[in-house]
Amino acid sequence: NTERSLNEMFLRTYGKPYLQNAEVFQGLFAELKRYYTGGNVNLEEMLNDFWMRLLERMFQLLNSQYLITEDYLECIGKYMEQLKPFGDVPKKLKSQVTRAFIAARTFVQGLMVGREVANRVSK
Repeated sequence: NTERSLNEMFLRTYGKPYLQNAEVFQGLFAELKRYYTGGNVNLEEMLNDFWMRLLERMFQLLNSQYLITEDYLECIGKYMEQLKPFGDVPKKLKSQVTRAFIAARTFVQGLMVGREVANRVSK
């Protein structure tokens, strides 16, 4: 639901520029799904990568009149912590997402164990 709502809101708000860069958000949600279904995902690294990709995309969109090299984007990434282009949002979101998804993953794993127990009992 969150993925769908975010997609709809960004589509209404940003239109074509969002559509051209939606894979950044699709990748985030794919990794979150992979995490809570038991995949080997480091939430902190994954969220850091998301913010880095988002910064790179936004920087390129806002400076489309310039030719921006990979080296330049890498340099910006190195100073992301100091520049704080998104303010404190990444830090706050990382904390909230981590807590929520640890609980979600535990819940999903519990449901899978419950299903196995129910299957064994029924046999």
